[in-house]
Amino acid sequence: MQLPGIIEITPDQSDLLAKGARILGTSFLEELWFATWLSALDSLGADRARKEAIMHAYFQTELELHAPYHAVYATDDLAAVAGGYLASEFAGAPGHQTLEEQAFAHVLPALLTEAEAQALDAASQHLEPVSDFFWAADHARADHAAGATATDDHIYFFAWAVDPDNRGSGAFRRLITPFFDRADELGVNCYLECYSDELQSLYEHVGFELVRTLDAPGVGIIERCMVRRPRQANAS
Repeated sequence: MQLPGIIEITPDQSDLLAKGARILGTSFLEELWFATWLSALDSLGADRARKEAIMHAYFQTELELHAPYHAVYATDDLAAVAGGYLASEFAGAPGHQTLEEQAFAHVLPALLTEAEAQALDAASQHLEPVSDFFWAADHARADHAAGATATDDHIYFFAWAVDPDNRGSGAFRRLITPFFDRADELGVNCYLECYSDELQSLYEHVGFELVRTLDAPGVGIIERCMVRRPRQANAS
């Protein structure tokens, strides 16, 4: 996507990908899905530094895998970074879920001890009922069929974060506004998932609405599936 005001990070920009991975990895330590997943390492004595190393390595590979498909963006000062793509531009990719699985498969065997790998694999299976990342395309098709959007194309965000040192600086708004402007221009929905009341409220404040939740006995967290519809559709 051409997004005035922010930059696309390309596969050859290894330093920027690494910086983005550090921002995402550190920020997502506080995100409930990853926090719950990583809590499986507590009984093995993993401290914050160990968890942060795992997160940085994972996001480094995830961004490297997504970058060839126009899916990694940042503010020009690297205060905030986003993983997100326009579905029509992402059509040549193996699929977001496949790329995530490749990221885990590439990073974890080399980085983890056998005990850590077993613990995190069990945690992933435990979280599977609240880990639906395929719903957005179906929702976009349904909205288009109902006449709510001009097309079933859509923007999907798989991650975004602000550098902890830049929180409260307006970096988040600078990051997301170009995406929203492009979505409004194209008449397409934006999608994301979150797992906390705080994030749900934040995303509602910037125009998203909750359209579905996923819960399961004993899991302890709820997946909230959210959509931001284009302003043209809202106006109608």
